[in-house]
Order: sequence, then structure tokens, then C-alpha cells
Amino acid sequence: MKKALSFGRLFLTSPAKAAAACESDRALLDACKIYGLTLLAAAVFYRFKPYDFPDANAAIPGGPQGLFFWIKVMLWQPLLMSALIAFAAVLLRWMRDGWLPLKVVTSFFWCAIPLILTVFYVKNQLPKAAFGALMILWTLPGAYVASGVPAREWRLLAAFLLGLNVVELAAIVPEAVVTVMRWEAGYKAVVGAAGFWMLIGGALGLKALAPQRPLPRALLPLLFALVLQIEVVIAAFMLGWLPVETLKALLYG
Repeated sequence: MKKALSFGRLFLTSPAKAAAACESDRALLDACKIYGLTLLAAAVFYRFKPYDFPDANAAIPGGPQGLFFWIKVMLWQPLLMSALIAFAAVLLRWMRDGWLPLKVVTSFFWCAIPLILTVFYVKNQLPKAAFGALMILWTLPGAYVASGVPAREWRLLAAFLLGLNVVELAAIVPEAVVTVMRWEAGYKAVVGAAGFWMLIGGALGLKALAPQRPLPRALLPLLFALVLQIEVVIAAFMLGWLPVETLKALLYG
């Protein structure tokens, strides 16, 4: 675990060095350890965080939110993390070359399609068979692009994105402090700073991750992949696969 934490420290201090460290044979294992520790720490933290902080007007939870509830919530995270890695791999590959404005526009529309189809399906404006067929068609371009990603790039990307979760792990201590203080502005500042560094530090690391790319071609795919990850959560809820309390927990904590 000591080596894993040393690996994770790089994401906080130098994303480019973290990207270089992902070349190590043990990087993926260390990243998985960091990710698992982050999920465990988050489950414990949210178990004790008051439901009405930082939002004093938050609705009373519909059921008990003990440690078992939060462990069930965290079990969704590996699925969402896998989706993020897949989306990021496809979008990084797609946007690595070519005219950037065109790549941005096509990526935007590709990312918007699943949510649009889900909304039409839930509103009974799209038959189930048509919804399924269109979603399969939507995956085909992504699957084609993904097939061109070498196994080495998948491993490096997975190690980097999993390891990046150390930012959330590091934020839990200051989040706990400001929660005990009931300092709303401080809590929002900590969460905002962690989210900002995960995006910017993530982009800087992806820029240096082999194969290296210009910063816009690292930042934009990561941003689109994060949007798609949120769409997965929303779509799962709209399709009835995700209980409302779990949705709130995933989105707001």
C-alpha cells in the first residue's frame, strides 16, 4: 500500500509525472488499490455526514442511509468508472488528430444522442424496440474507434484515471473538518477545488500520457467523457434501474 500511496501522491503534485509512472508494470494494481481505498473512505464519510449539510433545505431521506446503504451506492462506482475509461479512450482516439472544431462538434452530438433517446423513450415517444436498435447503432462508431486503441493505451489510461481518484481521497479529510464545523462555504470550496484539480490535473496528465497530445485534445475528450458518465447515471434512473435515493447519493453525496 505504501508504494500505491507514493504513486497516488504524484497525481496531487505532478500529473505529468503520474502519467509517466503509469508506464510501470505495477501501476494498474496500485491505481486499483487507490480507487478501492477511495470508495471505502467515501462510504464511511458519507455515512456520518449529515444529510442536510451543506444544503439545509435538503429533503429527509426516504429510508435509512447507514453504512450498508453507502456501500451499495459505491458498488455502482466501478461500473461508472469503467464507462468513463471506455468513453475517454474512444474520445481521446477520435480527437487525437484532424480538424479540432469538426471533432468537437461530432463528439458533442455523439455524447448528446443517448440522453435524447432516453428522454424520448421514457416519454413513450419511442418504442422499446426502436430505442434498443438506435442505442445499438449509437455504440457502433464508438466500438469501431475503440477497436483501434492498442491494449497498452487501454492499460495506461485505466491506470491514470483510476489513480486520479486519489484527489477525492485527499479531499475527504478537509471535507470532514468543514462538515464538523458546519462551514457550508468551506465545504463547497473543498469540493470545488477537488473537482477542478481532477479536471485540470486530469487533462495535464492525459496530455503527457502516451501517446502525447496537445492540451485541448486531452481536456475536451475528458470533459465529454465525464458528461457521458453523468448521462449513464441519469439514464439508469430514467429507465427505472436506479432508485431515486441512490441517484441523489451518486450525484450529490
